[in-house]
Amino acid sequence: MTECQKCDVLPLPLPQQGRLYVWPPVNHTAAKIVAQMRKTGHQAEANPAMSIIYADFNARSLPIMMQALDGVLLPEEADDTKALIMENTDEPGVNDIARVTSVAAIHARIGARWLTGVLGENRLRSVFQPIFAIHDFKKPHAHECLIRAVDDQGAIISPDRLFGAAKSADLLFQLDRAARAANVRNAFAAGIDNVFINFTPSSIYDPNSCLRSTIQVINECGFDRSKVVFEVIETDKVSSVDHLRAILKSYRDSGFRVALDDVGSGYSTLNMLSQLRPDIIKIDRELIDRVDEDIYKQAIVSKLIDLAKQIGIEVVAEGIERQQELDFLVDRGVDYVQGFLLGRPAATRFEAAA
Repeated sequence: MTECQKCDVLPLPLPQQGRLYVWPPVNHTAAKIVAQMRKTGHQAEANPAMSIIYADFNARSLPIMMQALDGVLLPEEADDTKALIMENTDEPGVNDIARVTSVAAIHARIGARWLTGVLGENRLRSVFQPIFAIHDFKKPHAHECLIRAVDDQGAIISPDRLFGAAKSADLLFQLDRAARAANVRNAFAAGIDNVFINFTPSSIYDPNSCLRSTIQVINECGFDRSKVVFEVIETDKVSSVDHLRAILKSYRDSGFRVALDDVGSGYSTLNMLSQLRPDIIKIDRELIDRVDEDIYKQAIVSKLIDLAKQIGIEVVAEGIERQQELDFLVDRGVDYVQGFLLGRPAATRFEAAA
């Protein structure tokens, strides 16, 4: 099976000199682009027949030109204006189509060159948060793998900054794939064999191709596939339930289990249950926060647990920080619990205090 060009291939480093091609969506946008290119000292050329504008640049002038374009284009224009960087003055060919992105993404990529360094130099790290069955709070049932990164000075990069930069720079596919693989390898190195691995469904086009490298890493580490749970995050941003169903089917057909995160945070997630039929659901942490004091939250959480039991789905309650919350959830018959009260994320597997 061939590699996925979207997931497995990092963009080439920005060249020292080259040519920027842009395809504006409308003439009004084209006029602004040409004016800004020329204002920054670039000789902008246009090919009206092909709706292309291009300008030559060097390593110093490209960031100046992209900053100028960012200053005059509306966000929608920057997203809709397709762009391609060539290392030479050749016209783009068929083989270059896969590298076409947007003006917004190129501008973001210039500001996030550290991210390609993180990915290219494998500077992704993992921390592991324990998940406990309610009958045993000393030995974890599993660990959720949470991705982190370090910069070139060794400082921690937060996941919000990591994924925010990846989304803006059109590198979410590459980061999500690299994060899955890193979490598997790091869990194996830490001696953890029962894991929850997060993934973003919007970063997967074709599951049989995009998930190939992740499955390969799992095989290399010798994990028992029945002990690997792939957890869908950002379910509220899923645009196609059919596409997500195909992804989950691919995981299941390969012997893994699947979980939905943040269930209860919106009606769409509840609607997904009948269509996706996950093995596990994780109740949204906002519902868990002080659930013992809020009769509305109590009713919702209780119904979610009862509903899951009726249809054979296991339930994890996450975000538990108070003993009263834990007591309520245990009393309601939740299957698994997770939160700072029980164990914080750490670079090693959880070990109960003596």
